[in-house]
Amino acid sequence: MNPEPEKSARIFFVEMMGVAGSYDASVYDHFEDKDDEGLWFVKRYSHIPVIDISTRNVCRGEPLPRAAEVDGFVLAGSYNSVHDHTDWQRAVRAWLPQMRRHRIPIRLTAVGKSSPIMHAIADDDCFHYANSEQVANVPPGSTLLASSSKLPIAALDFGNHCYTTQFHPEATEETLGTIWQHKAPELRRNYHHRDKGDQLVGNFLRLVTELLSS
Repeated sequence: MNPEPEKSARIFFVEMMGVAGSYDASVYDHFEDKDDEGLWFVKRYSHIPVIDISTRNVCRGEPLPRAAEVDGFVLAGSYNSVHDHTDWQRAVRAWLPQMRRHRIPIRLTAVGKSSPIMHAIADDDCFHYANSEQVANVPPGSTLLASSSKLPIAALDFGNHCYTTQFHPEATEETLGTIWQHKAPELRRNYHHRDKGDQLVGNFLRLVTELLSS
């Protein structure tokens, strides 16, 4: 009898860069895929075995996935502030509690360095930031996973397989550095190849596949 093929983990990347006209998309014109961050993500992580990545651009009105369709998901960053209260932001806020209730299968078994999502990440490793706002206090019911010298709250575990980072592990020095090339070119020097974003996102995606096969 032939063994059953491994089931692919269904990963959704939710694009939230912003609606057309709310940011200068021309800064990405020199990219092969322009400002299509969903395609950036697919190209960077589709090499991981036994995952199937889909994208949804909520800013363009594409529907958010139903819980039954999803094994894990990644919410992208945005040019919009959390205080803008756009229609698509309201849709995401209403959607997230529903997803948490369905216990999307990503789990941290402990905090900080002992967490599998932080596997192979050391104290002095770097991540890419592009923030004008930050979390001021650890919310009730959440656990602090990481801090930095400038941001005391850099990564949080909210339970029920929900995690947030103040940094952008899904981004690269090119995609974030490009944002500043006209507004503040000197800031491009802050982004470099030493970041561990790929490691963290890879940990996340591999945890999904492991939990599905367990």
